[in-house]
Amino acid sequence: MTTAVLAEFDLTRRTVLATLEQNELLQHKPQLRTRITLRAPDIDALSHLQLRALRLLRNKGTETDDPSDPQTRQQWAKVLLLTVKGAAAGLQNTG
Repeated sequence: MTTAVLAEFDLTRRTVLATLEQNELLQHKPQLRTRITLRAPDIDALSHLQLRALRLLRNKGTETDDPSDPQTRQQWAKVLLLTVKGAAAGLQNTG
């Protein structure tokens, strides 16, 4: 499934670039491209936390996190919501 998603992403990217007659995304908006690039590391970190929280909440815990413990689940649910809010705030109008 990951391969299909990446292939679709690549196709979409190429189509957008061809439609806009550009060589790179946001070619004509360098300030926006810079802002997005600066935010990317923080958004990426939040995305990784989101994935960990989702895995745990879907009962695929780790050795240190017991997904059957209600307190653990509640804490990870809070982490999930905070990462969603953090990513939305970080993306602002760029996402």
